[in-house]
Amino acid sequence: MSVLLITIIFFLGTVLSKLLFNKWFNHLSLYCFIMGGLIFLYELKLFPYHSIIPLAWFYYLASFLSFILCIVTVISAKDLFPQKQLTSKQSVIQSPIFRNDGKILKYSVLFFSLIALFVAVQRWVVLIGMFGSIPSVLVNASVVYRLNVRQEIKEFIPILPAFVYVAVFLSGIFTAYKGKITFLTFLPFIAIILKELTYFGRAELLLTMMEFLFSFFLFRHLLNNDSSKRFKFSKINAAIAFTLLLVLLIATASFIRVGRGARENYVGVSRELRQLSENMIISPSVYLYLSSDAGVFSKYLEAGGEDVNFGENTFFIFHVFLSRLGVIQKPGFFSKGYHIPMWSNTGTFLRELHADFGIAGIFLVPYLIGLIITWLWFKFYEEKSLYVFAFLVYFYLIIGFSFLTLVTKLNQWYISLLLILLFLPLLEKLASHTGYTIPRRE
Repeated sequence: MSVLLITIIFFLGTVLSKLLFNKWFNHLSLYCFIMGGLIFLYELKLFPYHSIIPLAWFYYLASFLSFILCIVTVISAKDLFPQKQLTSKQSVIQSPIFRNDGKILKYSVLFFSLIALFVAVQRWVVLIGMFGSIPSVLVNASVVYRLNVRQEIKEFIPILPAFVYVAVFLSGIFTAYKGKITFLTFLPFIAIILKELTYFGRAELLLTMMEFLFSFFLFRHLLNNDSSKRFKFSKINAAIAFTLLLVLLIATASFIRVGRGARENYVGVSRELRQLSENMIISPSVYLYLSSDAGVFSKYLEAGGEDVNFGENTFFIFHVFLSRLGVIQKPGFFSKGYHIPMWSNTGTFLRELHADFGIAGIFLVPYLIGLIITWLWFKFYEEKSLYVFAFLVYFYLIIGFSFLTLVTKLNQWYISLLLILLFLPLLEKLASHTGYTIPRRE
């Protein structure tokens, strides 16, 4: 019964999102897909999961309704207090960054991708120096992973790894503008895959994939509404390329899982899931990662929550900074694990919000997040500002990661957003000083 109710609620939420935004892809439909999919998978009980307690069900529903309410609030305010029409009717393709068919934008993606490749190669050189060869590094994947968790492998220049996110962000815009997937689309992902193989982690694979998809689809919305030019996108090219990219990322994540020695002999697994135990791509551990967080949040509430500093997870990077000044004790990055009955330590972004702000984190923070995203949505499509677009994409990442954790806990979220905001003025300045030619469209 719970599976049916979840399906109906989030299906209705998705339909409502189409009515509100006139597009199927928006932050409300994304929330329905991400959180609805998580709870749906958990309630399938392909593992002998513990039942979600009533308080957790209430919080899931309350945060969802709060998110919807904030969207309705912004749209209602726009209707009650309509803004003046912008005097500029300039087409988006007349932006300096698209001069010479986006030449400067293209070179910018290449530049940041090459920096990301340099970071990956440098880390491989360090690991080969430690273990002797590439095969030895791969054989000792679990050891490498533990060394990274303890931060015993130092970066050449700490800020350089975040440059790949600038490449991914710009690549999403450039791919949307060009109307097809090219090798340049894949180049940042080649860099991040090579780098993640030196961490034997998977979070950044998911983060970069989401960043690209959000940058691409949101910018395509803008181009599709451009009245001065008809932008076409090769659907066949996109389908093939996105499939290859997805398979490449999933295969890499699965290889990392196998390399780290993850075992698939879970107790109480359903027959259907047990048949996938030897599968490289879909396996019981993959199902665990995609579903367990719903139960962890329930167990977290059942245990009475956790004692953390105010806003510790939400503003983790600032708490680390304060700890270095000796103001507070350094917070731990990894969350406490719970048995559901499998062990897992991530419990959706609601767990961090509740730990940071109590019940206000469940009701108020999703409302504020949705309020900001909805405002950014309309602001971007009205003014076509790349600065607004950067914030919009990064707030979408909060929703995209909501099934797992609060993405603002990751330093990469802050650092890469700051790098993008610092580079955009330079990008526009460089583009403005290039000779202008009429953009060619295929």
